[in-house]
This record gives sequence, C-alpha cells and structure tokens, in this order.
Amino acid sequence: MIFQKPGGVQETPTIANRQMNYEYAVKYTHKNFEVRYAIRPLDYLLEDYTAWQKKKKPGDIMLDPNTLYSSLLQVTILNISGGQLPDIAQFDSVAVRQEFNADWGATAFVEVGKEFGQSYKYCMVVALHKENYADAYIFYLSDTKEGFAELMDAAFYSLRFK
Repeated sequence: MIFQKPGGVQETPTIANRQMNYEYAVKYTHKNFEVRYAIRPLDYLLEDYTAWQKKKKPGDIMLDPNTLYSSLLQVTILNISGGQLPDIAQFDSVAVRQEFNADWGATAFVEVGKEFGQSYKYCMVVALHKENYADAYIFYLSDTKEGFAELMDAAFYSLRFK
C-alpha cells in the first residue's frame, strides 16, 4: 500500500480497544480531528483457503476471503458504533479503481461508541478491498459534524493500493 501523510497532522498514539484495532493514527494539531488506519492482509487467509480447496470433502464449506469485504465492513461498523448499522454507500467501481487502485470500496457515517471513539462522537468509515491483497479501513473521527467534510478532504486519498 501507499501512504501519503496529510499536511497539518502529526502522529498520535493508537488506543487499544475491543471494537476495532488499528495500526496507525494521525491528528490535526489545532483541531479535534483524527484519522486512524487499519490494514488487514489476506495472505494467510488465502493460503488457508487454497489448502482447504485441495482437500475439501463433500459438504465442507469455506468462504473465499475475497468475498468477505462487505460483511466485514458491516461487522466493523456494528462494533465501533455499539450496534448501529447506517446506510453504506458503495463507491463506483471505476472511480474506486482509479482513485484507490482498489477493486471495491464503500463508506458509512456513524456515531461511535465511547471505547473506540474516546472523546470523538462521529466517524466516517472508508473501507477498501483489493483482490488477493488486503482490506483497508480509514476512520475519520470528530466531536462535531461541522467542518467534517473539509477536514476529511485533506486525508481522503492518504491511503491507496499500489
């Protein structure tokens, strides 16, 4: 993946929580707005799936890891929001390929639970999937809705697939 750090932000420590672990976070220095990044490689899941296919027996069921991205986004949203499942908007397939070099992408806006959100109330989640590679999640967090789109805009394309 390619990461381009947005301007005006500094690295901030990750916060251990039971809703959604993430690997990296940045925060605006003068605004209460944070961006968190989580990347979930598919390599081990694909190895297990390929091995299973070679030895499966009649009646055995295992899902291809490349088909789980939509369900995993729903589970992630349910976890970080304390059970809310808002509308999820899928990105246009041509646009998501051009803008993120991904095969699928979607976004949703939720109020976050205290453990994941900490001092933040709102979160825009962007999920990206690249076949046979990884799923990536970007969480844009703020305590207000005002100015959300403007602050999110600078970091929107900060993570994309090679």
